[in-house]
Amino acid sequence: MAAPDALRLGGQQYPASERVNPELLAPLAGFQDISPAEQRFKDASIVKSGGIIDIDVHYPVFGKVLIDQDIALWAHRVVETFTKGLGDDHPNPRQARNELRAGYTVSYASPRSLTVTYEIWTYTGGIHGNNDIITLSYDMESGQRLLFEDLVVATDTALERLADYCSKTLRNTLGEDLDEAMLKSGTAPELDNYSSFSLFPAGLRVHFQPYQVAPFVAGAQRVDVPLEIILDAGPHLELWGRKRR
Repeated sequence: MAAPDALRLGGQQYPASERVNPELLAPLAGFQDISPAEQRFKDASIVKSGGIIDIDVHYPVFGKVLIDQDIALWAHRVVETFTKGLGDDHPNPRQARNELRAGYTVSYASPRSLTVTYEIWTYTGGIHGNNDIITLSYDMESGQRLLFEDLVVATDTALERLADYCSKTLRNTLGEDLDEAMLKSGTAPELDNYSSFSLFPAGLRVHFQPYQVAPFVAGAQRVDVPLEIILDAGPHLELWGRKRR
């Protein structure tokens, strides 16, 4: 499974091979490499408050060097990109602090793989803030970040199966918030539509951003997809702790 060539954030790209400032890894002090089966982690955070900003970003530390470096770099890049986009001399138009808050949950498909699911809240003076769901999945044995393409042999087949399943599911759950045009566009079998996913023992959870498949008032949406739905796409079953029969 190939490691990603770059990290994407706010339209910018950062090389995955970029060296990490040792200061970013300070929360790792005292950790030793642990077995994936132990499934333990500690919480680290980046907190900045004062002037025009209020930042509180958390990230997990697993004691797996490659994974921890990647997550720490990603978290600090989130903060860097946010602060650089604010300008230097004034608060947002509503005279309130510019806020960045990021919390996460961790899910395991098996001792072999995990996902850190981030909910990121930003406010820079608009009518309302913005909420984004970003996921980081990893192979616990190799330490590599897992892209959607790393989950299956036949990516296009998997996307077709997901598009069909997610479209039908959301059509039944959105109720009065259903917008056929948004649903069709947001669930189309394209990689960008399925880039936010969480791994679970039973399959994967697909996260759809606000505005992606429904109006903003509907909020972010998610669909739990049983692994069997993409079975003919050749999922790498070892990530789910399974073997082919």
